[in-house]
Amino acid sequence: MHTLYGRASDNITLQAALKSCASTLTNGSHGVALLYSPTCCQFAKVQSNGDVTDSNNESLALKNVFEARAFNETCELRWLNELDGQGRAVLISSQQDIIGYLSESLSVLEELDTIKQTYILWGKGVKTISIGGWGKLAAARIGSLSVPVTGLTTNKQVYLNSIEYLQEIDEYGNVAVVEERLIGLEVK
Repeated sequence: MHTLYGRASDNITLQAALKSCASTLTNGSHGVALLYSPTCCQFAKVQSNGDVTDSNNESLALKNVFEARAFNETCELRWLNELDGQGRAVLISSQQDIIGYLSESLSVLEELDTIKQTYILWGKGVKTISIGGWGKLAAARIGSLSVPVTGLTTNKQVYLNSIEYLQEIDEYGNVAVVEERLIGLEVK
């Protein structure tokens, strides 16, 4: 059985949420961020100071981002823009040591079973010079996408790994997915 812990803050900018959670998201290296804006969906690396950088190692402006998911193997930060760049941030973790991140404690989810899941990202690796731990996926239908992974070579694929948390939801023994947490990217 597994337990999932959570913290949250309302009326917070994405930059402030990232800065608040940077040490747990980077935890020895960098975290990965998946950023959605009206013009693109892109990956970035979360740095120890809370900044996010692209494949050119340049800091990204976050003013147009309307949703973000930043993650590593132990935790995930989710943020959704609700009004004028302010939104709700939620940090979930399999480890209890997230106390002190964000302002509000969430109910602990206990007695959870888990299932590991994978999502295949569109595109296959293309032959490019990998700089700073980045690779490039490409497909005719979507163009190219820079991904913060190492070891991506021609025709390999990238998988987005996650854990689904299952819990009994009623008195009849029915079980459902009650939460999902992104945990990393993997080249196969």
